[in-house]
Amino acid sequence: MTNTTTTTTTRFDHSLYGLSDQDLKNKLTNRVVTYFNSDESTVKNDGVRQFVIKSVDYTGHAKGSGRRFIQGEVQDLDDGGKTKFRTLHVAGINKVKGRVATAYQLAKSVF
Repeated sequence: MTNTTTTTTTRFDHSLYGLSDQDLKNKLTNRVVTYFNSDESTVKNDGVRQFVIKSVDYTGHAKGSGRRFIQGEVQDLDDGGKTKFRTLHVAGINKVKGRVATAYQLAKSVF
């Protein structure tokens, strides 16, 4: 798999920045997240994406900007549910769905 880094807009969930690495992994793993991408997307024109975070393999801060990011395996709900390896800036995560909402969205995407 290739790793693709996406950049983000300024809308984000500030509470995610204060979490420890382990708490961030626990909060995001197996959840649907709404992610704002400021660059052009080949999948969606508006840049608002839906991913299921399957695993968070690494968390860190960018050397140049200091922005926090995660790296891991995601299921791209906007691209037919394809599994991809991605680097996502935490600042781009606008919403993290709960367990019930995630289960509902995944069931809905199957049908």
